[in-house]
Amino acid sequence: MGERAGLAIVCALMVGCAAFGPFPHPVPLLFAIAAVGAANAVFPLMRTFGSALLGGVAAASIGLASVPFVTCSSEKFTEVFTCTGDAPTWHMTGAVLVAGLSGAGLVLARVLGTALLERRLAAVESRGERD
Repeated sequence: MGERAGLAIVCALMVGCAAFGPFPHPVPLLFAIAAVGAANAVFPLMRTFGSALLGGVAAASIGLASVPFVTCSSEKFTEVFTCTGDAPTWHMTGAVLVAGLSGAGLVLARVLGTALLERRLAAVESRGERD
């Protein structure tokens, strides 16, 4: 039951960061997609889909972490990301945070899947001993 609670906490953190965090676009979208993945990873039928979403968001956010620093250093691409104030720093911080939370969600989903498989195996073995 602890893994489910852990995934619920990770999901709540992601939703909170997407809704109330100071992160520029597209970081809140990454948080929202990762929250959907964490919510899906709780259920056995959707665990593979949820894990795929979490892994995809983790990879995408690491790839996007430094993009604003590169685009904001060139005069041609300042329209791509918000380049005023601390926006590039908040973008990188949010991207790394969503990658970390997605990774934690992946680990919890894996542990939850393994625990469920072990419980099922124990139930099958106990039925075999009774026969």
